[in-house]
Amino acid sequence: PRFICRNQVVAPRYDTRSLSEIIKGLADRVGIGQYFPYNSTAELQAWQLEPTGVKIEDFAEKGFVELSREPIMYDRQNLDGRFKTPSGKIEIISQKLTEAGLPSLKPYESPEKPPKGKFRLVFGRSAVHAHAHTINNPLLHELMPENTLWVNRRAAARMGVKEGDWVEVSSNGMVNTIKAHVTDFIHPEAVYMVHGFGRQVPLQTRSYHAGVGDQKLMKGMLTAMDPAGGGLCLCECMVTVKRSSKNPKRMVEL
Repeated sequence: PRFICRNQVVAPRYDTRSLSEIIKGLADRVGIGQYFPYNSTAELQAWQLEPTGVKIEDFAEKGFVELSREPIMYDRQNLDGRFKTPSGKIEIISQKLTEAGLPSLKPYESPEKPPKGKFRLVFGRSAVHAHAHTINNPLLHELMPENTLWVNRRAAARMGVKEGDWVEVSSNGMVNTIKAHVTDFIHPEAVYMVHGFGRQVPLQTRSYHAGVGDQKLMKGMLTAMDPAGGGLCLCECMVTVKRSSKNPKRMVEL
């Protein structure tokens, strides 16, 4: 085990602040600043390290601090006869889940089929971009300036959609326009787009309004979650797709 420290490489542009500073500022504004006992990132790091005996200066040589001389392996032979569960055993039926009214071994349920005329919206990543962070990067933008909507070839034929056509994607009153990519490599009941596009910051002149943000179509989907683990079910949004007569123009000329 080790602690790793990441340091600033270049100065931020404009009035950009670190996440820790933003959280501290918001906490002070709403009157709970006492729960965030620091005023800078350096103070936060010192506070986090305080109970460990490690100081921020210890990272100067290598950027990390080893917490032991030798690797610490999980010792299965010395568990004192118990696991850290209420029963002290491996629990196939979890007492905590039972108390919460949740099944430990829930029977399989098939995913909901999209209603007639709709598609399941699926999103993913690209090897070119890191989430939404690099969409405005000039070199990466040149490789992938916008996302497209993958549509199954047979489904596209039924809608009269061809490669490169503009299509309207709508769900729960939200409507966006995007270019279609017609392919056999997508399920006929689903459509797909790369996440991170559809930026709304005018200063990001390359990525401003380029492509579509899948999250904007997921209105009302925050309640679609796993009650046991708390994770959001991000591919449960059903959308309508139709050919668009519009040819949307970028809001900022490049």
